[in-house]
Amino acid sequence: MSQLKPMIIILLMLTSALAGCTGTDGAEGIPGPQGETGEQGPPGIQGETGPAGADGQNGADGQNGADGMDGQDGADGQDGMDVNESRIAQLEAELASKDATIAILLGNISDMEEELEAVDNVIEMYYMMFVQIQNDMNDLESNLMDEINWANNTVNWAYIDLRYANLNSADLTGANLTGADLRYTDLTDADLSGADLSNAYLNDAYLNGADLTGADLNDAYLNGAFLSAVTWYNTTCPDGTNSDNNGNTCVNNL
Repeated sequence: MSQLKPMIIILLMLTSALAGCTGTDGAEGIPGPQGETGEQGPPGIQGETGPAGADGQNGADGQNGADGMDGQDGADGQDGMDVNESRIAQLEAELASKDATIAILLGNISDMEEELEAVDNVIEMYYMMFVQIQNDMNDLESNLMDEINWANNTVNWAYIDLRYANLNSADLTGANLTGADLRYTDLTDADLSGADLSNAYLNDAYLNGADLTGADLNDAYLNGAFLSAVTWYNTTCPDGTNSDNNGNTCVNNL
């Protein structure tokens, strides 16, 4: 009980002190001027390094991933062929047969080349014969023209049949061809100046470039005749008129 009294007294003192602290604060005074900043003190001494810390514990292991799908089995390889000596011999025999066939074909080609060469020689021979025949024909035609030119003054051509004859460039000056059959006859570039062609048949005859100066075509038949570049001068037309009075032509007076 003697100890309890001092404690009660202390509590009462503390209560009084606390009651004074909770009173109303007074008005703040005017702040004083800022004091000068003090100089920075020297750095402190590095303290001792402490002991190393204990190692951390290992983390728990992760879970294993799911197993992948099994791959497909590969196809079985084919068994290698056993070496067959009889098969090799068969192939060698076939190869030899092919070589023999090739040799035969090469021989045939050689024979054909010889035959072709012989054919070429025959063709060349026929060509030379053709050239010779052509030359002979040219000579015969030249001789025929000479005979015609000679006969022009000695033979009476009246009513003669000369159909399809080749009288190209013939000299028939003053020839008597009265009533002659000259159908389809080639008289291209022929000289018929002064010729008597009255009543002659000149149907479809070739008279291109012919000279009919002074020729008598009275009552001649010229249907279908080729009369390009004909020389008409003082020519008696088939209708009896003179070419000089018909514009130097008988084309419109056949």
